[in-house]
Amino acid sequence: MKNALLALLLLLSLGAGTMRAQDPSACPTPQPTSKGNGLVAGVAVDGGGTRYYFPDALLGGFDCFEQLQSWFPSTISSTNALNPKHLVVDMAYASEGTATFLNVVVPAAGAYTLDFRYAFQEGLFPGVKDRPEGITVNGVLITNDMHFPETGDFESYQDETIVVPLVAGQNTIQMTNIAQQSVSRVDSMTVTPFTGAVPCEGLPNAISGLNAQAASTTQINLNWNASTAPMNCGSVTYSVYRSTTSSFTPSGATLIASSLITPQYSDTNPVCDTTYYYAVTAADPNGTSSTSNQVTVATNECPAVGNVQINAGGPEVDPFVADIDFAGGGKQNHTNTIDLTGVANPAPMAVYQSGHTGNFTYTISGFNHGSSHTI
Repeated sequence: MKNALLALLLLLSLGAGTMRAQDPSACPTPQPTSKGNGLVAGVAVDGGGTRYYFPDALLGGFDCFEQLQSWFPSTISSTNALNPKHLVVDMAYASEGTATFLNVVVPAAGAYTLDFRYAFQEGLFPGVKDRPEGITVNGVLITNDMHFPETGDFESYQDETIVVPLVAGQNTIQMTNIAQQSVSRVDSMTVTPFTGAVPCEGLPNAISGLNAQAASTTQINLNWNASTAPMNCGSVTYSVYRSTTSSFTPSGATLIASSLITPQYSDTNPVCDTTYYYAVTAADPNGTSSTSNQVTVATNECPAVGNVQINAGGPEVDPFVADIDFAGGGKQNHTNTIDLTGVANPAPMAVYQSGHTGNFTYTISGFNHGSSHTI
């Protein structure tokens, strides 16, 4: 019995090193569920703050791992945890893991400090000295790069803080893994009022409801739902991207408008009878939101073209335009008189006194697809 207990304590002290990845098909049925529901009320602490323990959070998105014959999401014992049960959440290996508190209650709207207490050593990730996390408040991404430096030991805890806006009453706060090597011991989150100058630390909401409609052969109108910036981040501006390729990646090469202050834009540079793809982003002083959904729309058909009259090889001779839309070949011009008595409705004499020689082509745009014309 003593040997078994020592073996168990050794495994617990190794922490993250005791995890081994499983094939998803090897996960138990039903799939593992979170032990917490995220609804447990916080505990009042000195200084007017409220503390929430991570084992009470709603855990999700965890990969399937086995630890001492139990399955993630799970909690791990930690001697130095503030949690009265000395339990913490290990988020180390879940690349898409989330821990969500659904019942963070504050008396008034305003800025609050979130204090996260955590610990980790390198473990199975040698050289990884920082394990950043994402923080989302009430559905708004505050940051996807909150830093959690190595503490040097799984039982050496320290704190990292961030200032966020909360509404009066109930709030939802979520920590999200952004890499597989995530924080391996997360003990608690303490929420306290912030009294200093509030920095802009968040990104605008991602654009939703993007819609595009063809207004003419050369204009497409776009509109979308307005985005909002986090507290103290000022107004939001928008950028519009366009491509003729579906599922394109917005970049400087596809940017057609920026610094827009209203959620609408009229693109007046398309060409007729062409399909376009659009995406929009929002920005505040802290950075740019994620990209909106992409929409596709085609401009109206090109207008039917009437007679095209080109003076091949020569200048404008009304009603013939000067030589255009050609490629290749040579030209010839002369002043010989041409006998036009056998020609019905002849062109002006000058038209017959110039021409192309050799191999050449004309490419004339503006005709509807499939239409027939006499040359």
